Amino acid sequence: MRDPRDLYRFESTEVLEAVPRSGLTLVHALPGMVDAGNACRIAARYLRDELRHLRLVSFDTDELLDYRGSRPQATFDGTSYTDVDIPELTLWLVYDEADQPFLLLDGPEPDLQWKRLVEALTDLIEYFDVERVVGMQAVPMAVPHTRPIGLFAHANDPALLGMPHTRPTPAPGTDPSEGEEGMAELVIPAAFGALLEHTLGRAGHPAMGYAAQIPHYLTRTDFPAGALALLRRVSEAADLELPLVHLGDLTDAATVALQGTLAQNNEVRQIVSALEEQYDAMSEGADRAPLATTLDLPTADEIGEHFERFLADRDDEDEAEEGPEDPESPRGQ
Repeated sequence: MRDPRDLYRFESTEVLEAVPRSGLTLVHALPGMVDAGNACRIAARYLRDELRHLRLVSFDTDELLDYRGSRPQATFDGTSYTDVDIPELTLWLVYDEADQPFLLLDGPEPDLQWKRLVEALTDLIEYFDVERVVGMQAVPMAVPHTRPIGLFAHANDPALLGMPHTRPTPAPGTDPSEGEEGMAELVIPAAFGALLEHTLGRAGHPAMGYAAQIPHYLTRTDFPAGALALLRRVSEAADLELPLVHLGDLTDAATVALQGTLAQNNEVRQIVSALEEQYDAMSEGADRAPLATTLDLPTADEIGEHFERFLADRDDEDEAEEGPEDPESPRGQ
């Protein structure tokens, strides 16, 4: 195998020297075959838009992507091509709202050379002494958008999820090949993040991730609520202060627009109603989740900020209704 380090290059000595060599978290969002609701793309772009970031490492996408299988986008003005957007796979140095640094790996899931890229990333993780790796993913599920978003949690060390380190002894009458509490193991198509997490575990590096459960009827639609759910969990797992309120505003606006669409589409509205009934029935009757699952709920700080904005908007509306004060009136004197 060719040297994995040939797949990447450091952008500048100044940025490299700015990276601390302890306590770092690496967050990755590599949407590929499935990125339901574009949740990973939205989450990564939001972090770059909201937080100070510096390009740290660039990867050779010519070695990693199949351009014929997934064509880059070209812009044509009627006479000539004004731009061809070649995707980039980049490792950024990002600073959260408390000025705490972390690493963000952002770009398309590689089509080729998975094992070589995993070795390259492992080399970088060891070089920067990364403390923890946290991944994001979004998958379509038969769930309604009107209920809290579920997230599948996974890790190469169960302790990262608050679970015992060792697998419990199988109960009598169960297949030893089954997972915890008799649950059958699943064989599913792998994402690159799965290989990265598994390989890092074999090398002794903690890695975990979350997969947001996106309503299947919104798979091809931008669904910022999925990105918000993922970033809430990343913020908790990596102990980062991420600016989530603006993303909450985008989520609220998207929800209002979606409700307007549903009001005009009786067929989709019936589907949502059926999913709500199914969701509520399963929530009431389930003794345990089939996989390690959490629900996306707003934090106290987010609730407080949204409430403050609500009150501010009400004050603005009241002032607009009252109109300008009369300088002759007692209040205007």
